[in-house]
Amino acid sequence: MKIKGIQSLELPHRVLMRIQIRMIGIASLIGIVGGLGAVLFRRMISFVNEIFVQLPKSYFGESVILTILAPGIGGLIVGFLIYKFASEAKGHGVPEIIESVNLHHGRMRLRVPFIKIIASAITIGTGGSAGREGPIAQIGGGFASLISQKLKLSKEQSKILVVSGVASGIAATFNAPIGGVLFGLEILPRDGRSYSVFPLVVSSVIATSVGGLILGDERAFIFPSHISIHPAELPANLLIFLGIGVLMGLLSVLWIKGFYLIEDLFEKIPMSPILVAGIGGILVGIIEVFYPEVSGVNYDPMNAALALKIGLQTVIILVVAKFLATSASIGSGGSGGVFAPTLFQGLMLGTALGFILNSMGLTDLPVQLFAFLAMAGLFAGTSHAPLTSIIFLSEIVGDFNLFLPLMFVVITSWAVAKYILEDDIYIIKLKRRGIKFKKAIDILEEYTVDQIMSSNVVSVSPYDRVEDIIDLMKKTHHHGFPVVKDGILVGVITSDDIDKVIQNVDMREWEVAKICTRKVISVHASSPVSEVLIQMAESRINRFPVVSDSNSDIIIGWITRTDIMSLYRQEKRYARANEAEKKLFHEIENNPDIIKRKEQ
Repeated sequence: MKIKGIQSLELPHRVLMRIQIRMIGIASLIGIVGGLGAVLFRRMISFVNEIFVQLPKSYFGESVILTILAPGIGGLIVGFLIYKFASEAKGHGVPEIIESVNLHHGRMRLRVPFIKIIASAITIGTGGSAGREGPIAQIGGGFASLISQKLKLSKEQSKILVVSGVASGIAATFNAPIGGVLFGLEILPRDGRSYSVFPLVVSSVIATSVGGLILGDERAFIFPSHISIHPAELPANLLIFLGIGVLMGLLSVLWIKGFYLIEDLFEKIPMSPILVAGIGGILVGIIEVFYPEVSGVNYDPMNAALALKIGLQTVIILVVAKFLATSASIGSGGSGGVFAPTLFQGLMLGTALGFILNSMGLTDLPVQLFAFLAMAGLFAGTSHAPLTSIIFLSEIVGDFNLFLPLMFVVITSWAVAKYILEDDIYIIKLKRRGIKFKKAIDILEEYTVDQIMSSNVVSVSPYDRVEDIIDLMKKTHHHGFPVVKDGILVGVITSDDIDKVIQNVDMREWEVAKICTRKVISVHASSPVSEVLIQMAESRINRFPVVSDSNSDIIIGWITRTDIMSLYRQEKRYARANEAEKKLFHEIENNPDIIKRKEQ
């Protein structure tokens, strides 16, 4: 017999659709802001450059003093902004996003993106050698964090949206939507968990469209369209491609170590951080007196190299000058990215390598091909992100015909750099601050509530009689039920609630509404199971209703301590079996006679 008021709640399809549609809507908004942010950032760089560089030149003419003073003054201003208002805005930006996503559930101080955009615009606009990708990543991620906090979204939703914000900014900056998505997925997550891809795709495509609508469909590099390699030529040149990968892997390690060595030297200067940033700016200005090509975000020298308009000696000098200028700009306390400087150095190194090998008669491959492959290889070794490097660089130059040689170079460079240096340029920055990441190896960390909860929930009405609830407990062997009215969670009734009144009053006079617990502790569907277990221990409650991430009044499931313990035992059994299997294989590998003895 069906008890009046008792209903079975299954996970509503419409609720899931509303959650997904809401996330897509927010991701679209973030994409618009990411695209506009990229445009605004470029405009701010141009404005700063006009005020600090072009305007003085129009009054005083070309001057060595002005060339040196502009980045020096910029360094002082940036040092003051960072030191006084937001230390997170110092440096290349991406490490701070990684920290926010993996350690703070996507939360960051609201002032950070605003200080970052101003500080980076001043650093780059006054002539500092840095890239736009780090600042725009913090701008997009910072806005997503702001939206998440205002809408009181769950931790997992906040993470996804912050990664989407970063992806949108990167995509709009380089006109590379797929590259933006891969950048967000491959470089930002460090806890071993996967993220929903769709919000990233939506935000990246929209940001690229917004940026292209305002700035035009321009590409950073003008890569010759006639440069290609037929698949049949690949075997004959395979050793050359592998050699480029090995060389770029080694040079990426030198780039990382050299960058942080110079940063250490600046940190040892016994002065105020503001003055140190000013000194760094002056040193950059001195370099730019002789080599103005390394100033700011300047792709003209790279396009000149691709057009073969500069020679071997010049490209080698520009590699060294760019390395010193970038290390001084960012290492002294400036604000800007390292992605663009890495591409600059990689392209120049590849150009030099192409000139050398061609002059020695070792190959007749185009010099531009070496430039492109080395650029991707150096970024892969520096970022430890091979997939991003392959797709991103192909998108940036607008050519996917070189996929196979690109794959060999990138994977080789990544493997060499990874073997020598465990961490990439971003993680090293965080580890130097004492911040460490761990993979989600804890069994309960790897699962979210919605993966183990019971979605077929038996709920009761506030108007049900207590004696009916007792009968229901006997039939289901459950010790508690959510109390739902018009689809909204209004309370929880447990055997403890019934025990408190059953001995003192006639239970036939009581409805569920009069004795149920109104102050409900619920958990979100996307919460890690480990957090729920901690909540159970702290509250001494063994069962929680599971509510929708987008609406805490809608119950979509039920999770108990038994569910968690079952998961734990299951995974432990699997881990022990896996360990025993590995041990057996190890024994067989080291002692093949074991098999023979068993066969006998």
